[in-house]
Amino acid sequence: MPLTLTIDLLTGTYEAAQVEDPAHPEWPPHPARVFCALVDAARSSADDEALTWLEQQLEPLIIATERAQGFSRTGYVVTNKVVTKGGSQTHLGRTNGLRTRAGAVPESPRVRMVWGNDCPPHVAQSIDDMARRVPYLGRSSGIALLGAQAETKEPLVSAGESVFSRCDLIDCDQMVRVPYPGFLDELRESHDFGRSSWETARYSGYRWRRPAVVPPTSHPVRPSVYSDIVILGFSGSAPDGRLAVRYTQALRSAVLRNCRGEAPEALHGHEADGTHSRSGRPHVAFLALPDVGHQYADGHLLGLAVAVPDLPEPERRQILAAVLGLRQNDRGLIQLKVRDLGSVDLLHQPGLVHPWGGTPEKWRQGSRRWITATPFVYDYEPRRPRDLARIRRSVRMMGLPEPAEVIFSRDPLQRGAVRLRPQDLPRRSLGRSYGHVELRFEEVVAGPLLLGAGRYLGVGLFAPAPENVDKDAGHGVSPSMVTSA
Repeated sequence: MPLTLTIDLLTGTYEAAQVEDPAHPEWPPHPARVFCALVDAARSSADDEALTWLEQQLEPLIIATERAQGFSRTGYVVTNKVVTKGGSQTHLGRTNGLRTRAGAVPESPRVRMVWGNDCPPHVAQSIDDMARRVPYLGRSSGIALLGAQAETKEPLVSAGESVFSRCDLIDCDQMVRVPYPGFLDELRESHDFGRSSWETARYSGYRWRRPAVVPPTSHPVRPSVYSDIVILGFSGSAPDGRLAVRYTQALRSAVLRNCRGEAPEALHGHEADGTHSRSGRPHVAFLALPDVGHQYADGHLLGLAVAVPDLPEPERRQILAAVLGLRQNDRGLIQLKVRDLGSVDLLHQPGLVHPWGGTPEKWRQGSRRWITATPFVYDYEPRRPRDLARIRRSVRMMGLPEPAEVIFSRDPLQRGAVRLRPQDLPRRSLGRSYGHVELRFEEVVAGPLLLGAGRYLGVGLFAPAPENVDKDAGHGVSPSMVTSA
C-alpha cells in the first residue's frame, strides 16, 4: 500500500524560499523539507525506524496545483549577531539586518506526496504521528496541517491538480531536494556541528505531468506541430519588442553551442552538405513573446521560448538537453549574451505563475482567429503589394486548413503587436516584404502558430484572439489594410 502524506496550507500560502536564491519562492514543497520537519517532530526509536524506512524509498510523487503566484517582501529584522560597540542606545548590543522573504500562493492549498512501495502499518502510524506534530512548513508563519496514511489504491488526481514526478535531468522542469539513504544521520550530524540542513541535501530532476483535459467544445481542434515549449522569462528586465530577433538569434546560437555531439537537422536546419534542409519537416523555433492582445499591452518582451516539433525521441531529448543545459543553477538561471546588448538574465521556472503572455498555455490554446504578434515576412516576394494569395500559400505550407478570411496591414492589428524596421528582421529575411496579418479559420486551430520567412527566429508569430469580435474591432479601418474572404 503506498504511503500518502497530505499537507494543508492553512493560511493559503507556502512561505519558503529557494535555497540558492532567497528572493524566489520554492514551489512545490520539496520532499527534503518535509522530511526535515518530520525529523524535528520525532520522539522515539519507532519514529527513527519510520524515518529510516522513508529515506530508503524512491523519490515520491508530488500531487499539487502547478500554478502558484510568487511574492517577496523585504524588511529589517533582528539578527543574532552581537556587537561590542556602538549600536542602539535602547536595545544594547542588538543589531538588525535587511532580509528578503519569498513565498508562493498556490491555486489550491493542498499538497500530497506519495511513496509508492508497500508501507508497513506501524511505519505509516509513526509517520502520521510525527506529521500531526508538525506546526508549520517553511517559515513559522506558514501554518500547516500534516497527516499520513497508507492507501489501498492509487491516489486520484483532482481537477486543477498535476503530478510532479522524478525524471531524467534533460527532461526536468526543475531540481528538487529529496531524502536519500543516510539522510537522517547526515541531518543529525549537521545539527551537532551547527550546519544548516540544506547543506546535506541532494537533488533530483522533477517534471510536471499534466492530466489530459478534454476541451469543453464539440469542435475538433487542428493540432500544432510543436509538442514541447520551453519558456524562459526575463529576470529584472523588460526588453523592447523591436529587439526580438536579436534575442532569438542569441538564444539559438547558445543552444547550438551547447548541443552535445552533432546537432540534429531540426535544430540547425541544414543538410549534411551544408545546404538548407529539404526534408520539409518543421524545425525548432526560437520565439520572442511580446505583451499583446489586451488593453494595456505595450509590446515589451515577456520572455523567450523554444518550440520543439514532434521528433524521434533521441532527437527530442538531445535538443531539450541543449536548451535546459544552459541553466547555471538549480533555480533555472540562464545568462544569455546578446550582441551589442551585453548579458541578460533568463529564468526557467515553469512552476510559478508568469504573466499570461509568458506562459505556454497562452500560445498553445486553440482559436479560429489568429493575429500576428510579430510581423509576417513573405516566403516568396509578392507579385503585387499586399499579396494575400502568397499568405494563403504560407498557411497551406504549414499543413493548416485554408483560412476563411485573410487581412493584411502594414500597421499592427492588435495592441502591443511589434512594429519592426527593415533592419530588425533576421539576416536571411532582409529585403523581403512584411506586415501584419489576421487569419480566420472555419475550424479551431491550436498553437503555437508560426508562418512566413524567419518564423524560426522570432517573426511571424501569431497570437490567438477572441472569436466573437467584429472584424474591424481593435484596429479600425486603415488605408494600408487589405482583406480577402
